[in-house]
Amino acid sequence: MKSNIFYHKILLILIFVCVVLFKGCDSKSVEERRINVVFRFDDFCAFSSTDIELRIIDAFRKNKASITFGVIPYICTGDVNDPSPRDVVPLTSMKGDILKNAIRDSIIDVALHGYSHQRIQVEDTTEFSGLAYQQQKERIAKGKKLLEDMIDAPVTIFVPPWNSYDSNTLRALEALGLSTLSAGLKGEAKLTSGLNFLPTTCGLTQLRKAVEISRNFSDPNLFIVVLFHEYDFKEVNEKHGNVTYQELCNLLEWLISQEDVRLLSIGQAIKVVNKLNAGCYLLNKHIYSLNHLLPIFLQKKANIMVYRETDVLLPVFFKVVVFYFLIMMISIAVSFMMGRLVFPKSVFIMRVITYGSMILAAIILLITFHNMEVYLKGMVFSTVAVGISIGVFISFQYLRKQKFLDNNSVKEINKIR
Repeated sequence: MKSNIFYHKILLILIFVCVVLFKGCDSKSVEERRINVVFRFDDFCAFSSTDIELRIIDAFRKNKASITFGVIPYICTGDVNDPSPRDVVPLTSMKGDILKNAIRDSIIDVALHGYSHQRIQVEDTTEFSGLAYQQQKERIAKGKKLLEDMIDAPVTIFVPPWNSYDSNTLRALEALGLSTLSAGLKGEAKLTSGLNFLPTTCGLTQLRKAVEISRNFSDPNLFIVVLFHEYDFKEVNEKHGNVTYQELCNLLEWLISQEDVRLLSIGQAIKVVNKLNAGCYLLNKHIYSLNHLLPIFLQKKANIMVYRETDVLLPVFFKVVVFYFLIMMISIAVSFMMGRLVFPKSVFIMRVITYGSMILAAIILLITFHNMEVYLKGMVFSTVAVGISIGVFISFQYLRKQKFLDNNSVKEINKIR
């Protein structure tokens, strides 16, 4: 009778956590919500396709929208992934005129996209991360001066190639008067930083889905930062392109028709919302990391594809805790029931399983947390291993109290405790 009550309690707990987990914690109210879509087009340089760039500017002009161009001031010759010494080619006056005219018409704002966009090491795709502070400062300063002289306007936004940077990059940006960094959600940030942060969240092909899912949230300001390049267009790269120019035009028209969507450049977004600081970035970074500890069907894609101004870390944290608590409870219950079936038959098997489960759990935990970069599979395996160890121990205690083992077996068991 007591055993049945115990199982009923376990079942009720599992049902409760399942309901909480799948219901979620986010409000569904959409009152006063604004979905801000920010387009960032990278790799504008001396060698880039002028034709597609002019067509992009024209598309945004027709839709009375703005976009941020990430401009490479001194593009390296040859393969940008080759770190060996190479010549650089400065932005041409013709390209500068394109930028200047588009800025005059409020179609674009210009972001400094690195210096030469050349990879500095074989091991990692980065132009800045790992370089000394003074080297980074000199490169950024030189690139900033070229662009500002060419467009007759200040450049305050920095876009690191491959979205890669480090703490020295942040120091250099602040020292040189740049106010905004647009990279990814895996970079560094300090709460004391005076920079604004607006990282990319998705590509062109994910944009419609990001907008639709964003409507599940009640944040007054949501940001979808869309990163794309010329090679994303089939007209430029027929083999690897994933959209056509006409599809971009259709996408812009669709966005304009959505009453809760507003199109902005990075510079405009910073002016509209004054809370896009380091604290906001770190909160979104933690949300991003926590979401990757959940399976895809529970990730709430908008938490990854959308940058949120509001502090929503606690609901996501709670969801992760509930998910792994559920796994832990299932592991404990299954191993407990298996122990009840197996342990009375052999003390030797009980000893092997008890010691083995503890050793296995310790090994898995060490592997999972050895560099503190924890992912879904590692967390699931660790939780299951710990749950099995706990279930085995509880099973032993339960059998001992129920006197299912003879006195000799109990003496042997007591020796291994």
